[in-house]
Amino acid sequence: MNKRVRLKSFNGTVQAPADCRPDENHWVLIGELGEVIGKKSDGSRVLVQFESSVQPLGLHCHNPVENSHYILESDLEPAK
Repeated sequence: MNKRVRLKSFNGTVQAPADCRPDENHWVLIGELGEVIGKKSDGSRVLVQFESSVQPLGLHCHNPVENSHYILESDLEPAK
């Protein structure tokens, strides 16, 4: 944990689906930096706390840690 990362895609793609609601458009986070701070209990995703606030982007944060989202590890790359 505590690994600094950059979001390179979301759910394996770089573009949101045409019918994606603005509050669920996590693709706007592509390129953002964050830190891996946890892992989902089933191991499918890691919890990333982004350096930037996600609320001005119109995203809802339902996780206990502010500005965090569960992300597939394959959507992340080490931050430079």
